[in-house]
Amino acid sequence: MVLPHERDRWLDLHAPFIERYDWFLEATPRADGVDELWALWEFGAGHEFERLTIRFNSVYDPEYLAEKLALGIEAAAFEGWQDGDAQSVYDWLCEGMDGMVDSGVMVRGKHRVGFVLLEMTCAVASHADVTTELRASLTTTSLEGKPLKPDGRD
Repeated sequence: MVLPHERDRWLDLHAPFIERYDWFLEATPRADGVDELWALWEFGAGHEFERLTIRFNSVYDPEYLAEKLALGIEAAAFEGWQDGDAQSVYDWLCEGMDGMVDSGVMVRGKHRVGFVLLEMTCAVASHADVTTELRASLTTTSLEGKPLKPDGRD
């Protein structure tokens, strides 16, 4: 564990020898119905960002989960993120989590906003709870595999 005021010194001393490292943030949930909340930032060689994972274990409330996850991704301030992208992520997450009603067990999906690729999994954890995980990584290709334009669009 590295304290915030020691981060720069730690990176100067250790990072040149590290091929991969993670920053893990576990929150103490304060909202009713949220049992677990954590985020994991993954980095590769040269401090290159690889992935952000946000995970909730909570009651099944698609609008609440979509709002909090979209805000979490927006707060990450990814390259190419623009005004209105959070609404696109929110709408996609709500639509995907609403699919739990039909499937009853699990839904998965992929969505791209600018240079950010999002992968969501929402699975039944108990009779009233779900585990929702959203992974964000940077990409230079569309979901169809075509190169993106310099502004992050197809």
